[in-house]
Amino acid sequence: MSHRVIAVDDVPLNLDILEAILDTEYDLTTVTSGREALALMAEEQPDLVLLDLSMPEMDGFEVLRRMRSDPVTEHIPVIIVTAEMDDYSEEKGLNLGAVDYIRKPYKSDIIRIKIRNHIELKAYRDDLEGMVEERTQQLTAAHEAIIMGMSLLSESRDGITGAHLARIKQQTQLLTGKIAEMYPELLDKEMAGLITIYSPLHDVGKVGIPDSVLKKSGGLTREEFELMKSHTWGGGDLLRQMVDFLMPEHRAPLKVAIDIAECHHERFDGTGYPEGIAGATIPFAARIAALPDVYDALRSARPYKRGFSHEEALETILKGDGRTEPSHFDPIVLEAFKEVHNEMAEAFDSNPDPYLIHSK
Repeated sequence: MSHRVIAVDDVPLNLDILEAILDTEYDLTTVTSGREALALMAEEQPDLVLLDLSMPEMDGFEVLRRMRSDPVTEHIPVIIVTAEMDDYSEEKGLNLGAVDYIRKPYKSDIIRIKIRNHIELKAYRDDLEGMVEERTQQLTAAHEAIIMGMSLLSESRDGITGAHLARIKQQTQLLTGKIAEMYPELLDKEMAGLITIYSPLHDVGKVGIPDSVLKKSGGLTREEFELMKSHTWGGGDLLRQMVDFLMPEHRAPLKVAIDIAECHHERFDGTGYPEGIAGATIPFAARIAALPDVYDALRSARPYKRGFSHEEALETILKGDGRTEPSHFDPIVLEAFKEVHNEMAEAFDSNPDPYLIHSK
């Protein structure tokens, strides 16, 4: 495959000389102005640019500045080709991001060698970046698989399936995406992603609840309910122990998981557990994770209750039924829920539990 090179010079004769030297080896395009060059670079992403400094309207330095400030062109290697002989121009060009310097009049062998070397370096860098990105994707996938495995291990003891966890994750992603869109100053895309990834761990503390309580089909006694509520603190403690095995620079994301595990049963009006905290005192990640947890619980059939239809669950969350009330949820989360509730219903219906029939 022929590598693409753009040569920029306001003197046509100089471009003719470069064409004579390079045209048989490279896919060479010549332009006579900086503006034209920037437009062409953004569109065609060349492997290298040969850039003259002394041009009217927009000189080579300004072209370099604009290239390095634009994510589309900032990584394209630039060799300055100029008749300027002073060290200041060379230093300034290199400081602005040029990778090399060629002085006029042209020496064809030097031009060929420098172009070949920098194109090879770019190809190596691109390959390395691709390998790093692929490895990062593999590690991320493994990380998310471990999270789902831990979540399923803790949930499966009381009959919860992987379908439930997939639903929680999808519904959380819908909510966080909408909140990030509506209130970017409150939730950026990175944090939205972390909340989504760690949402299946909300009930990881159930691993410490005895079967006699966790699998009880009837109502819980006061003492049993207090024990059940301890799964929030238990989940937080378990995740904190995991944090101790991580390098300090990798610990911050798990704070999101801890917040979700400990506080997803807290309510915005202060009537939740385990601490009964309210409003902004509840971590934002937990305020978000609380709503998909309630929605999925309402929709899901259990041995002791039928599953609600989407319309019934929607009315319960938005209007209340005595047990679940709108005051339990952050108004911002409720606002986002109103925008994506149909998509959340689709996520629920597309991942049914294999052994239960849900109402539609």
